[in-house]
Amino acid sequence: MTLSLWLDKPSGKDRLEIDIAIIGGGIVGAGCAYWLSQRKNIKAALFDAGQIASGASGRNAGFLLRGMHSYYNQAIKEYGRQISKEVFQFTEENQRLIAEFAEKHGNSFEYDRSGSYLLACSVEELQNLDQSAELMLEDGFEVTYLKSDPLERGYYGALLNPGDAGLHPAKFVRAVAEASGIAIYDNEPIIRIDNNQQSGLSLITPKRIVSCQKILLCTNAYAPLLEPWFTDKVRPVRGQILVTKPLKKKILDKVCYANYGWEYFRQLPDNRFLLGGCRELHIEDEVGYTDQVTPQLQASLEDYLKERFPEAAGASVDYRWSGIMGFSDDSLPIVGELPDNPGIYFAVACNGHGMGYGINMSRLLTEVALDGKDAGPFSAKRLLSPCTPSKLSS
Repeated sequence: MTLSLWLDKPSGKDRLEIDIAIIGGGIVGAGCAYWLSQRKNIKAALFDAGQIASGASGRNAGFLLRGMHSYYNQAIKEYGRQISKEVFQFTEENQRLIAEFAEKHGNSFEYDRSGSYLLACSVEELQNLDQSAELMLEDGFEVTYLKSDPLERGYYGALLNPGDAGLHPAKFVRAVAEASGIAIYDNEPIIRIDNNQQSGLSLITPKRIVSCQKILLCTNAYAPLLEPWFTDKVRPVRGQILVTKPLKKKILDKVCYANYGWEYFRQLPDNRFLLGGCRELHIEDEVGYTDQVTPQLQASLEDYLKERFPEAAGASVDYRWSGIMGFSDDSLPIVGELPDNPGIYFAVACNGHGMGYGINMSRLLTEVALDGKDAGPFSAKRLLSPCTPSKLSS
């Protein structure tokens, strides 16, 4: 959001002094609030341009998956075995933290450790799943390779990941934010961030001027709109979903990824059928920050329902929505400190796996910012290059 000189009222702004400001009220921002609340003598506040979880965190499919965009065998080819193992372990720890949160604070967000199927749509994909299972077992991950289609709907086979789960993502983010107990300022966009040696860091919103020692930037796809350093590092990608009215019976008991994750689906607790994806068929159209559903992609989703789940295709569609995801060039999240703005830390580019990374990613970000921890395979140091002038600098 921008603010013109004519609309600004600098003399009428409230002033707030805190230790740490969190920008972004999605899963990573809410998680940062939660982890900061576990530390002593830290005064923090969270700011979001909209409502808590109103961005991608409240618009995804509610999948809590282990892993990343690639199957394990492909990840090893891309990143090497050690990094792949670390990332998969990181997402397993994320699952453990969420289960622990539900036990401690109550399961108000429909957490269901149902397990997941990764479903092969070709012989080639099945071979990748077979190879992945073998490698994962060698590296200590619990997984089962299935040579035939567990759903009996024309797939070639599957991997069963027993620790994966489904949840209500918006309720989860709100529960985490509420459990933190810190001050939350929603519907309060950041107009500007100033950083100078004399006065330190300050946030300017339409309502207040916030002085702080550190900033945690958790805006994912929207990071380039606030800081030019992210312009060539994080790109916005749109995903679309449809949800039917409740079906008469349960036809799925797992969350499911198919076709290398290009399609994903689950049945919700009230028997609604959720289907997302088909972006592969419309890849050039699904970019940018526009929040809209398109007839072409929604038609592709409906065709998929008719082909694979005709009983769900017979139910009327109750919801259609889109969400904007943040992607990096190497498909790994980016965590670090802005090179030309010390004190401003970030965790962005979840590459469509925000729930799979989120709580553990927020813990990592707070440890990077407060303890100097290395971000490992997610470190922004891998991307460092001459930067464009920052509009965060005063």
